[in-house]
Amino acid sequence: MSSNVRTLAAAGVAAFAVAATTFVLRPASALGAPTADPSQPPARTITVSASSHVTLVPDVAHVGLGITATKPTVEAARAEAARVMNAIIAAAKGKGVAERDIRTTSIYLSPQYAPECTYAPDGSACAKPNRITGYTMNEQVDITVRNLDAAGSIVDAATAAGATNVNGISFVVDDPDKAASDAEVAAIGAAKAKAGAMAEAAGVTLGRVLSISETPVAIPYPYPYAGGAAAARDATTPVQPGTQDVTATVTVVFEIA
Repeated sequence: MSSNVRTLAAAGVAAFAVAATTFVLRPASALGAPTADPSQPPARTITVSASSHVTLVPDVAHVGLGITATKPTVEAARAEAARVMNAIIAAAKGKGVAERDIRTTSIYLSPQYAPECTYAPDGSACAKPNRITGYTMNEQVDITVRNLDAAGSIVDAATAAGATNVNGISFVVDDPDKAASDAEVAAIGAAKAKAGAMAEAAGVTLGRVLSISETPVAIPYPYPYAGGAAAARDATTPVQPGTQDVTATVTVVFEIA
């Protein structure tokens, strides 16, 4: 091989090596991968989560009352249920409950049957299985009580009027959205205080808020006050609403310098 041929061959190998090296070391951006703007420094942040709750005293009660009447005929069962239900409604209105706050929740009528089979003394099967012996009429109402001091007396008045069902009492807050907003504001304040303490400990300066995210606020579900058909007629029924907590949790990202 001549010296010229050897020189050209060596040059070709060197060119290949340079090309290969250049391909491997190309910046990622040349391959289509995203790159950070070199004029913008990396974000410096503190992320904190905080919770807060507002304790509320319920201001509205829902009282479930009703009548269950069993009579030999449909007409008699309906008449008895209507008589008692009208007396229950009148008793509630007499305690200051408005018409709009009395709502019928259920009405149903069902037949009552004799035992499926009654055996004769000789052991033979009955001749008339599934014989209807009467009918049961059931009516229930929900009464919204806005004066909690009257809740117990409404139960007493209803049972005195003939109510056979006291289906319990549930307590609610009339405006839960305001309570939720108050809890959220308090949670953001707690997050800011927490981030400030962290920034001071780290020797940095807390900056503007970059983002806020929230866990759905826990609105208290109406909770029942146990009741039953055997409410005392000769004593005042005590009612205690207790308290409820509305809790908010937020996550806040702060810029730091």
